[in-house]
Amino acid sequence: MIYNVDETGVVTVQKPRQVVTEKGKKQVGSITSAERGVLVTVVCAVNAVGNAIPPMFVFPRVRFKDDFMIGAPPGAKGASTRTGWMNEDTWPEFLDHLIQHTQCTPDRPMLLILDNLKAHISLKAVEKAKSNSIVMLTLPPHTSHRMQPLDVTVYGPLKTLYNRALDGWMRSNPGKTVSIYQIAGLVNEAFLSAVTPRNITSGFKSTGIFPYNRDIFPEEAFAPSMVSDRPNPELQPASTGPSTSDDPDGPLPADEPPAADANPSTPRGPHGCASPADSDVPSRPGYVSPREILPLPKCPPRAQTKRKRVKTAILTDTPEKQAIEKAYEERQKKLAGKKLNSKEKGKLKKKAPKRKIIDSSSEESDVPVPLDDESPEDERSDPGNTDLNVGDFVLVNFATKHRSLRYVGMVEKVEDDEILTQFLRRIQGNKKQWERPTFAIKENDVAHVPKGDVVKKLPQPNRPGGTTQREQLFTFPCNL
Repeated sequence: MIYNVDETGVVTVQKPRQVVTEKGKKQVGSITSAERGVLVTVVCAVNAVGNAIPPMFVFPRVRFKDDFMIGAPPGAKGASTRTGWMNEDTWPEFLDHLIQHTQCTPDRPMLLILDNLKAHISLKAVEKAKSNSIVMLTLPPHTSHRMQPLDVTVYGPLKTLYNRALDGWMRSNPGKTVSIYQIAGLVNEAFLSAVTPRNITSGFKSTGIFPYNRDIFPEEAFAPSMVSDRPNPELQPASTGPSTSDDPDGPLPADEPPAADANPSTPRGPHGCASPADSDVPSRPGYVSPREILPLPKCPPRAQTKRKRVKTAILTDTPEKQAIEKAYEERQKKLAGKKLNSKEKGKLKKKAPKRKIIDSSSEESDVPVPLDDESPEDERSDPGNTDLNVGDFVLVNFATKHRSLRYVGMVEKVEDDEILTQFLRRIQGNKKQWERPTFAIKENDVAHVPKGDVVKKLPQPNRPGGTTQREQLFTFPCNL
């Protein structure tokens, strides 16, 4: 069995066809679904005798839904990726779909012809193909438009018929736009008319795959274009600017002596004139070729890149499979090293936690108690900090980038190495705010504080009382 597999993209916006209109009209338009469409990948597989398996759809979604396949060809398979393109995870799924419909065995092996898409050359896919008697053969780079049957004779009619079906849907549903939920049904209409045995067998024949024809492409098809004919890398000139072609028929330098007569015994006419036999040779005195005045531009030498060049190969052969395994292991080691380096950098860049100070109204604000740098050391680390109970009030030290601040909080929970603290806010406008600062509970300002950040345990505060609002205030009988 000889199969060809390739991907193509269909979008939710059709290309307008030719429109019949009145002669002389300046603006002629055709309605489209939207300005920019959504791409869905369609994967097809055909064989040399003209058969095709149901296609596979890859939708640009994180989660696949069965509603995406409404109206799809019978037996079609659906999958989803973030971009809607084929990747290394969805390609093995298509191989399972192919194996299910072809029933390839060691007695009935399969030759699978495909391009050099990165997703095709994955270790998981190669192992699955080799275990199911599938020989994966990749085409040479930049030749799929001439050597791939699907590209040559199938996908052209498929795109034309898909645009026609999409245009018909737009005319039957005025005012609506096409989404990915209609893609499968529209592709089904085009698939039945485009992927036919006539088109499939014509593709294999025109590419010389089956029946085999090694002379299907003429010799001139392998010649490079004059403009893009670059010199070989080892023969590249030092200059990197655009090169021009030299004229082999250009005039000789003026100081170069004329060539000697190759046949001096030839008789010449009187007065040194040339004989009639010599007069047939045209002379070009002062002739300048247009190619010398304005040479044709040529491509400069290609810049060297680190990208590895691909080639045609049998991926399921043991040497190629071992090379893929080695490349996969090196890639995994590189990814593991990057993850380790990112974790180490994250540890080095980890900063101390910060508390955001939010300004409130003119009467109330979060004004932190300034840290007294001249306070004695024993005040900063009170040995009684370890004896904390729920409901106690503490003074907490909080270090910022440029200075240290102190906050007053109430203990709500005591754990082994830290406490759960409900912080208070200072009330502005108190006449004796520096001697007897007044605080109130700040809602939704709760944090876990290490016991080492507790400066000291505060005495029980006094409550001014009098009104309901003043019952929520606290004053401490000490200098903070």
